[in-house]
Amino acid sequence: KIIFEAEEDGPSALHGGHLMIFHTPNVTQHLEGVLIRNFGQQGNLGRYPIHFHMSNRVTGSIVRKNVIRASNQRCVVIHGTHDVRIEDNVAYDTHGHCYILEDGAEIDNHFIGNLG
Repeated sequence: KIIFEAEEDGPSALHGGHLMIFHTPNVTQHLEGVLIRNFGQQGNLGRYPIHFHMSNRVTGSIVRKNVIRASNQRCVVIHGTHDVRIEDNVAYDTHGHCYILEDGAEIDNHFIGNLG
């Protein structure tokens, strides 16, 4: 059992941790079976519980069977990244859109069976 849990950060209760996969072209990423609690930073662009940022093509990458709870800003955000499978995740008690493509130019990403 893996838990990522952020303490409250600063004067705002809506600033938690954030996980960014940042500029990792051609590197397969795998995140599975993690509870993520109190992540996301409301009002700070790019600070989301799970955020693929400008990684280009990451063929075979999977974000699967995770739980995102008490998110302060969104859930799973794919930005400038292609070929990610986001599958069977559950999000509860969240602020904002849960599962999104940031620019709309991202391709070959698959959102399957997620609940938010």
